[in-house]
Amino acid sequence: MTSKEGFHWTPEVGLQPGLPSIAVINPPERITSTSKDVSDVIVIGSGYAGLVAARDLTTQGLDVMLLEGRDRIGGRTWHSTVDGFNYDMGGTWIHWEMPHIYREMSLYEMQDDWMVTQNEGGKEDYMTINADGTKTNVTHEEDLKLFVDTWPKFCDIDGTQLRTTIPYPLGSQRLGEHEKWDKISCEERMQQLRPDLTAKEVTVLEAVLLQMGGGPLSNMSLLDAMRWYTLGLWTETGLNDIALRTRLRGGQSSLARNIFQHALRTGRLSYAFNNPVESISESDGVVTVTTRSKKTFKALQVICTIPLNVLHDITFSPPLDSLKTEAFSIGQTNRCNKVHADLDSPDYLSWSSLASPGKGFVSSFADNLTPANRTHLVCFGPTPASPLGINLGDGIEGILDAVKHLLPDNAPEITRLVYHDWDKDEFSQGAWCFYPPNFATRFLQALRRRHGNVHFANADWSYGWRGWIDGAAEQGMSSARAVLKELNPDIPAHL
Repeated sequence: MTSKEGFHWTPEVGLQPGLPSIAVINPPERITSTSKDVSDVIVIGSGYAGLVAARDLTTQGLDVMLLEGRDRIGGRTWHSTVDGFNYDMGGTWIHWEMPHIYREMSLYEMQDDWMVTQNEGGKEDYMTINADGTKTNVTHEEDLKLFVDTWPKFCDIDGTQLRTTIPYPLGSQRLGEHEKWDKISCEERMQQLRPDLTAKEVTVLEAVLLQMGGGPLSNMSLLDAMRWYTLGLWTETGLNDIALRTRLRGGQSSLARNIFQHALRTGRLSYAFNNPVESISESDGVVTVTTRSKKTFKALQVICTIPLNVLHDITFSPPLDSLKTEAFSIGQTNRCNKVHADLDSPDYLSWSSLASPGKGFVSSFADNLTPANRTHLVCFGPTPASPLGINLGDGIEGILDAVKHLLPDNAPEITRLVYHDWDKDEFSQGAWCFYPPNFATRFLQALRRRHGNVHFANADWSYGWRGWIDGAAEQGMSSARAVLKELNPDIPAHL
């Protein structure tokens, strides 16, 4: 099946919309024979949070209606298979140190379905650093030293590599104690360190930060960067080792499909794709969800997994509290670009690049060889509206120029581009979550609060791996547990 989403370009065919994916659901609508006028639960959104919640609820005996605006499952995490290679459009890297998503892998016997990004042994075995338009090739030993001399220094505000400030990264954060760091932007922290950094160190650090949070740095909270560092086990390279090294060989949609099929096999899951939600209202203990096409669905409880940047488009009745409303209007900052590029050579298997200021993209690294023996690159660029960003919709030449800006001189031709425009995606309005300054301490607890019989579940306000696939799985699990306790108070919610 082919999704309406995503783009594919080759020199021979040009730019084509739509990508083949096992994430596409056909038929797009299914109503079970046991469905009731008022379902037990409506789950809005079929990303990992929604899929895990629907699976956990149906396997515990509840009837669930799953509503989705897209033609596919996965939300901000899905893959397309093109000429035998799996391109992950959004969320990609997972690890056994991510407890919730690894539990999902092991449940479906996928614990051996790994592949490693950034392999060794390529002929072009170095990093290209583009500092202010000047390209320099450095060994990976040199690029590692540049990284460990800057990233830990940027985050270590307490002299203990944050072991004192954030001792429990997977727990609920001690937000009151962290307010002073939340008020500081990544740009302000950069200015503190800049006098002691070389030009290459500045380039590496700025590019790494923009790859993390989209930017501009002035709109990225230092606290979120600190939190990412602690998720890497308080070590210099831990975040890269855990969060940018291993991914599913079969692509993320293979796991998402397993969760979806599990819920489907219970006979208690109904679903309707291509049905964007317009409003959510509650009256007399029943929640009514209305789609843009004016279809209505009713349930005793609702789990809303709509991303933070999209919730301002939904009408709620009764109205939301003022903190939720303000948080939805501000949103998270990361609207970065991610583009896959294939090079007409296998020699760049262990090559990588960082650039600042970039020309649309600030980082690129090799991620295996395609069946055609071409090097597959993953490129990241800052938020399109930022000074260093580009709009993917402005034409393929701009994307090609942005990739070439990262490549070393005399690099081989680009033979394929595959991408999804997350910035212009109406159902995400951005990529993975990175908070602006003074956001977490003001709004995080409010984002997690239910609104009547409406529960909010999304990686954008998860504990631990907030903004990551693991955070989505955690939110799906915890929201399902809350609903089960509500609807079956006499039955322990053991999932």
